[in-house]
Amino acid sequence: MQTLQTYTDDKLIELTLAGEQRCYEVLVRRYTRLVFNIAFQIVKEEGAAADVTQETFLKAYKALARFRIGQKFKPWLLRIATNSALNVIRASSQHTSLDDLLIESPADEPRSKEDIESEVESKMLQEELSRVLASLKPIHRHIFLLRYQYDLSYEEISEVMNEPVSTIKSLLFRARTAVRERFKEMPEASKTER
Repeated sequence: MQTLQTYTDDKLIELTLAGEQRCYEVLVRRYTRLVFNIAFQIVKEEGAAADVTQETFLKAYKALARFRIGQKFKPWLLRIATNSALNVIRASSQHTSLDDLLIESPADEPRSKEDIESEVESKMLQEELSRVLASLKPIHRHIFLLRYQYDLSYEEISEVMNEPVSTIKSLLFRARTAVRERFKEMPEASKTER
């Protein structure tokens, strides 16, 4: 017998619409971390990101009857999350920054000089990337992260951003170009330190 956790998103949605509320709970557990991370990258405050996460799942639940089975649920949900987070930013007139952009995982104690050098080099590269991404236009930064941090396809990003795939490809090309240019512009001192 299959457990609910092994069901596809479409099957869980069908069962939710048929009155099986615990199926929606499985979807919430499946995507909470991703929605929170997307929201946090936009609002840059844990409490606000938690509120956006809760609001996203509530909005998605209310709109579930209009969801087309066969359409991918994850991009649809991330579009709701993105719009909700952007609404928070607009409402509070705050500007987002991308300090500590990359999610850091706890590291083991370095065991050798090479490990220490590698760890320092990796940290410096992350800090440089964070500064570079912070200098991008918000739309370029968001699309860059959806593609390279969350590994979404062009089609999925298109659904999240509600833009044609051709526009996404163009924006992503501009974002990659800007990242390359900004890395070239970085002071030689920070490059030679590594």
